[in-house]
Amino acid sequence: MNSVNEFGVDYATEQLRRSRHPLRKSIKFFYLKNILRDVIAETIDFGCGAGQLLACLPAGSVGLEVNSHLVDALRKTGLNAQRYDPEDDFIFQDFICGHYKTFVMAHVLEHFENADKVLRKILRSCYRIGIERAIIVVPGFKGFQSDKTHKTFVNRRYLAEHGLLNCEGYAIRDASYFPIDIESVGDYFIFHEFKLVYDRVSIQS
Repeated sequence: MNSVNEFGVDYATEQLRRSRHPLRKSIKFFYLKNILRDVIAETIDFGCGAGQLLACLPAGSVGLEVNSHLVDALRKTGLNAQRYDPEDDFIFQDFICGHYKTFVMAHVLEHFENADKVLRKILRSCYRIGIERAIIVVPGFKGFQSDKTHKTFVNRRYLAEHGLLNCEGYAIRDASYFPIDIESVGDYFIFHEFKLVYDRVSIQS
């Protein structure tokens, strides 16, 4: 997310090419389904990339993406994609309260060195705009190591050490690994991922 290459046309072209590969699409389906089963109504897909998840989300959902070339490509297919300006700093100031119920951020958080502070800021903003559920997806250990732009490895230990199990008005409803719910599988399988499902609680902490 914070790499300059992710703002360029070459990055966008590669993301779109990979998303259209038949084998990759068939495998990706199962990972998307694992996210979609926790989605509630209209959703904000933060860092929507090539739009695979956005295309499956409920009507009225929106995708936010820093790469303007990806945004243009998604709009041409009829998807509601908007360019996200990093200057907004996770405030989401253009969103009215109560319209969106779910916030999804898949394979974005690991790109930040201060992932705990970023997540807290995002959850605070989600609380303010009335998000009922936040879904965060990060790679397992081998997947994390596979990309030099990854800065923070997030697992259950990281969440506990940084007080992220219950914070900013949300509590974790589920923290599980996919496709096998065993963390150590991610030491060997690059496409292992960790999904966090935060549900809004009545009183903001």
